[in-house]
Amino acid sequence: MAGLTGCRSSSDTSPNPGQVGLPTDVDSIVFLQRTARSGTGNVFDYTDYKPGGRLVKLSPPSADGKLVNLTDAPMFKDADIMAWDLSFDAKTIVFSARLANESSYHLFLINVDGTNPRQITDGPSHYVYPIFIPGQKVLFTSSKVVEEGAQQFQDEYERATTSQVGVINMDGTNEVLGPRNVSHRVAPALLDDGNVVFTEWRHLGGINDGHLRVMNTDMTGMREAFGGEGKGVTNSYLKARFVTSYMTAAGKKSSRLVTIGTSRDRTLQAGKVLLVDLNDDEAGSKVTDLTPLVPGDKERSEKGIGRFYDAEPIGPATDLKFLVSWADGPVQSEILEEAKTKADFGIYVLDGKTGKRFPVWDDPAYWDVAARPIKPRIEPPPAQSPVAQNEKSFILGALNVYESSLTKVEPGSVVKVRLMEGFSSEEGFPNMFGLTEFDGQSRYGEVPVMADGSYAAKVPANVPLHQQLIDKFGLAVANEDIWISGRPGEQRFCGGCHENRSKTTDIKPGTIEAVQRGPVDLDVPRAERQSMDFSYEKIRGVPWDLALQPIFDTKCVSCHDGDATKPGNNTYTIIDKTLGTQQTITFDLRGQKVAIVVGERSAGTEFSASYISVAGLGMELGENVVEIVGDYKGHMKPGEARKSSLIQKLNPPQRFPDVNPAVRAFPGASHPADVGGKELTPEEYYRLILNIDMGGQYFFRENKRGDY
Repeated sequence: MAGLTGCRSSSDTSPNPGQVGLPTDVDSIVFLQRTARSGTGNVFDYTDYKPGGRLVKLSPPSADGKLVNLTDAPMFKDADIMAWDLSFDAKTIVFSARLANESSYHLFLINVDGTNPRQITDGPSHYVYPIFIPGQKVLFTSSKVVEEGAQQFQDEYERATTSQVGVINMDGTNEVLGPRNVSHRVAPALLDDGNVVFTEWRHLGGINDGHLRVMNTDMTGMREAFGGEGKGVTNSYLKARFVTSYMTAAGKKSSRLVTIGTSRDRTLQAGKVLLVDLNDDEAGSKVTDLTPLVPGDKERSEKGIGRFYDAEPIGPATDLKFLVSWADGPVQSEILEEAKTKADFGIYVLDGKTGKRFPVWDDPAYWDVAARPIKPRIEPPPAQSPVAQNEKSFILGALNVYESSLTKVEPGSVVKVRLMEGFSSEEGFPNMFGLTEFDGQSRYGEVPVMADGSYAAKVPANVPLHQQLIDKFGLAVANEDIWISGRPGEQRFCGGCHENRSKTTDIKPGTIEAVQRGPVDLDVPRAERQSMDFSYEKIRGVPWDLALQPIFDTKCVSCHDGDATKPGNNTYTIIDKTLGTQQTITFDLRGQKVAIVVGERSAGTEFSASYISVAGLGMELGENVVEIVGDYKGHMKPGEARKSSLIQKLNPPQRFPDVNPAVRAFPGASHPADVGGKELTPEEYYRLILNIDMGGQYFFRENKRGDY
């Protein structure tokens, strides 16, 4: 038996049997032993297969306890196990494993003594992060796709196949997949009210984090919980677990969670142990750092400090004690790879009040992680939303778009809500849609905002969408910085944009104008969600070479042709000190392709001169060390056409309710008419605005596949 290797910090207490801080009613624990790895450290990675993982039980939970391999059946030889959960009666374990002869992770059940192993999923898709939910069901995340005719999304950075939620019966029947996010949904956990908390990769332009969200057990009602409104202390929050419930000042029941706070990548999914009070809404949430010396970002973790991989509450909630996995010293993938070593996670009890760790078990041959006591727990009632039967669409709306805890929008200034679909490189595109940090987007359409501030729309179910409030010029005045998706038949009406969750969303008959008129139907089959007609009524995507380059060719290139001696053609040089290359760029709105030779992602990348000139090379540079010499100007602010100097210079006219050239978005003249050129048409103005508001990318669905 490989047992405890000894204390690893002056704050540790020697491990005497029965004195490691565990409650007296915890007579055994189960945890995972995974083959040590370095990995990429992305908090959303779930397919890092290393053979030799196993699920073990330790009785009593101390260094001299008996360790039993629960997965010693021949079928699990050289398997990897990545997550597990215990049934409410503490008699059954569900876990996700990849067998040695398989290419995917799947779900398995065993009795708590290791008998009767059985597999309940199969096929080419991954099934990971299982948890038991009420009604003899298992909730999981999977790479399987729910939308007919679609492929699963590929995330924005690593282009890994994303994971989405699903539910299945314990006998493997009645599998149901939930709505999708453009990026991953991982690490769900059940709350005592029957809701599920999980981590979602929130990636939309400059937003790039893993925040906590909550949903019902039927995968409806997905809503924000913590991390998205500036209350957080780290970039991402992972492996949240329920600690206790309490009543807020507003008289609402809420939850306290423990979660790991860390950088999105390079930290082996390890970081701080944080206590989060969800309170009434995200703006009022509260976080307590139980391990303040542990880095929450990519900084090196020092000897005696280390990082925590997970935390499980034990004993009375007021005691603030947790079963944790902890590794000493640097726990960053790059540092470990340079040193040709690996992190050593062991099981400890963490006293959240004092910060002391009490060692329980550490086998240096494994990562010892995900420890939990074998104890029954109360099965909560399932949390569900009413779903319209035989309905294939998802209805989304707001009672008042002007109510927001994040953004102040002048009442009456919003004309429509623009709704856009998200997608990624699974559509057949290269890994980069362009030079901005946005995924692909396609316009569903724009829905009028009623006089009372309400709107309602019918959109495709199970497909992520992005909302923007737009004004009479067609310019976005506010962005909802998350993707939203719903199940077929689900109807979700928000009070506003990021409104207080403690308020009741009460729709009284005859009071909401958008409800009276009925939702605007934007739901069309997938094959029809692209268009080569770039008129306002029919435009979907705005491919740079097809929809915008013709505008530049006819109205711009006579002046903006890359000639630095002409007015308005700024020139700058980027010196890439990481690659030892440099590139000079002069403002040029012609359509010829230009190879990019600087920046982290430059290899084999080329876009048109017009696109490079307008978009710039910000994302392309990545983390390379560069120096910019000369007249560098940013002409586009992706996602915000209103703040883009290109749009301000062009100065578009009023678009709604009618085109009015006498009313302009900005003070002063419009270009190129101010220098004797031909002014853009209302349709051309709108194409440019829409492209930038949708992220300023080069490729859209309308581009021919393979023709890059």
